[in-house]
Amino acid sequence: MSDMVREIQQSEFDTAVAQAPGPVVLDFFSTECPPCEALAPKYEALAGQFAGRVRFLKVFRQGNKELAQRLGVTGSPTLVFFKQGIEIGERVSGEIKRSELKERLTSLAGE
Repeated sequence: MSDMVREIQQSEFDTAVAQAPGPVVLDFFSTECPPCEALAPKYEALAGQFAGRVRFLKVFRQGNKELAQRLGVTGSPTLVFFKQGIEIGERVSGEIKRSELKERLTSLAGE
């Protein structure tokens, strides 16, 4: 993981996401998950592109089951978008296209 993407635990959710002043995208991922592995380089690249405008976080779903349940996340990868701590827009999961993700991030960043 690069400096642009940070992995958090459920204990950090409130400070990292709920109280974040700007937009946040949260990637729930799993190990041995081909769609998760396919998403990782796209997520990293877009984190660099949107640096300073959108915060990119990752959560290991199996290691943070309570948070996944609290947010109703049942599959990996699942991207959840937040603005001022409130979930906005549709979630994206499964096979995620870079173009679709970039479009969502541009909207999230208010551009």
